Amino acid sequence: MDSAQLYQNLLTDAIRKQIIILGAQITLLKVHNVPGLTVTEDGTVASLGPKPEETVTRFLQEFRDLSAPLVKKTMQPLLSALKPGISPLPNQQTPSAENSAKPQQDTTSAQGLVPKT
Repeated sequence: MDSAQLYQNLLTDAIRKQIIILGAQITLLKVHNVPGLTVTEDGTVASLGPKPEETVTRFLQEFRDLSAPLVKKTMQPLLSALKPGISPLPNQQTPSAENSAKPQQDTTSAQGLVPKT
């Protein structure tokens, strides 16, 4: 099996999985934005164009670009439910909060080892 055939099989599999996850309309809309890529309505790759590697790269970019907005959209109800004043749960501080809560100690001199009163 040559690399073009391998890419074709892998892309067909990936497209069919995206159809299950995102639905046919969104998936096929994104796939049609990839130059050189021809896909049937059931998600089968018919053609990769003259440069299969570039086609695969563009395919990956197209779906990566969709990822962040999709996550944001699906998480919006949860994000909207959080009030702006909600702080992290006890014992779940962020590293920056932990660092600012601890007094800084000068370990290069004996003066830093004596607690301030």
